Amino acid sequence: MKDAGQSHQDFCEAFGADAAPSARSYQSSPRPVEDEVREQRANVMRFKTMEQETTDPLGARLLHDIIDEMEAELSQVVKRIVAERH
Repeated sequence: MKDAGQSHQDFCEAFGADAAPSARSYQSSPRPVEDEVREQRANVMRFKTMEQETTDPLGARLLHDIIDEMEAELSQVVKRIVAERH
């Protein structure tokens, strides 16, 4: 049986490294935070499209869970940005 780390790695290899939600710090990137937020929003939209197009119920549920996690992470980043600016 594969461990969770291996499953995550397999997923990233299958769908591209930028497809899976990341736990990276937005502050460590040399790009502006707004670019990171735009990129994450685009990833969420890609995953929503994949969720709508999939015919496998289990795959659709997995994508839905991933989207929920990505949206929660994105929401936290946006809230932090707003708090820092005020």
